[in-house]
Amino acid sequence: MSRVGEVLVDLLKAYSPTGHEEKARSVLTDIADELGLKVEVDDVGNVLARKGDGGNVWLVGHYDTVPGNLPVKWSDGIIMGRGAVDAKGPLSAMLVAASLSKHPVTVAALVGEEGDSRGARYLLKRRLPPYIVIGEPSNTTGVTVAYRGGAHLRILCRGRGGHSSSPGESAIDKVIDSILELRKLALGTRYEEPSGVVTLIEGGEAQNVIPKRASATIDLRVPPGMKPENLIREMETKLAEGCHIELGWITPPVVVRPNDPVPRAIIRSLLKLGKKPKLLRKYGSSDMNLLHSEVRSISAYGPGDGRLAHTDEEAVSVDELELAVEVYKGTLDQLSTIEPV
Repeated sequence: MSRVGEVLVDLLKAYSPTGHEEKARSVLTDIADELGLKVEVDDVGNVLARKGDGGNVWLVGHYDTVPGNLPVKWSDGIIMGRGAVDAKGPLSAMLVAASLSKHPVTVAALVGEEGDSRGARYLLKRRLPPYIVIGEPSNTTGVTVAYRGGAHLRILCRGRGGHSSSPGESAIDKVIDSILELRKLALGTRYEEPSGVVTLIEGGEAQNVIPKRASATIDLRVPPGMKPENLIREMETKLAEGCHIELGWITPPVVVRPNDPVPRAIIRSLLKLGKKPKLLRKYGSSDMNLLHSEVRSISAYGPGDGRLAHTDEEAVSVDELELAVEVYKGTLDQLSTIEPV
């Protein structure tokens, strides 16, 4: 197996769901050290691996994953495991590319991307470079120039309760009524429409007691040009009596121009390798949403089929990983020669 494949297998064996990244952090720092990179771990657990003085280009990935440990397997050039696609595969290619590049560069492996993006939010406290490449799966030849924005919110409802045999006020009924109203505002299926998915419902105390408390968690997404805050304010007017919204994380949508320095460099790198680049607009969000306003140029690129992210079929080929290493190297060649503004 090639070096990038070995790196990915080692990272996959260190299961690291959001909030429990400690084991993978240790493995990651050892890998970076073996690759000849100087390692720093910040106060929230972000791992910064530098070559030289760190340069004007950062390759930014994340090493947390969604929950759900999967067996790590490799066969016939395919590597399988939780995070193979999202996003330890891109991170592995970034680390190897940085070690092989002739330019100074920093690889930033962040925590919490699958949660509240605490790693990226902490990164905003420090001075960022002019150019950032985000490591997210883009089908290996895609260049991501847009992400939708979004928010995580909870609907919390209260009712009077009582014996289930008598008429009463059920908090669960209020949650259901509220969800049905909110779906009228965010039931889009097209990229340009807001969408909301109920991911968790909680409530009830006993089979013969009318629930006094209930809640529903919603993953809300909005397209470029729409502010999540505005949609949430409208949602609040549609809630059943006795219900309110508790807001978790919130992130704005992001769109970059394909001819900006970073996407242009990725496109040119793919073309030089004989590949046909495709511009992508993602339905989800990433740390690019938070970091783009603080840098001159940013875009996302990485190996792996994004449709496999968060599924039990996460897998990536060694060929994809090796191509991504060359794309990252070519991107660094181009961006490192640009004088920062």
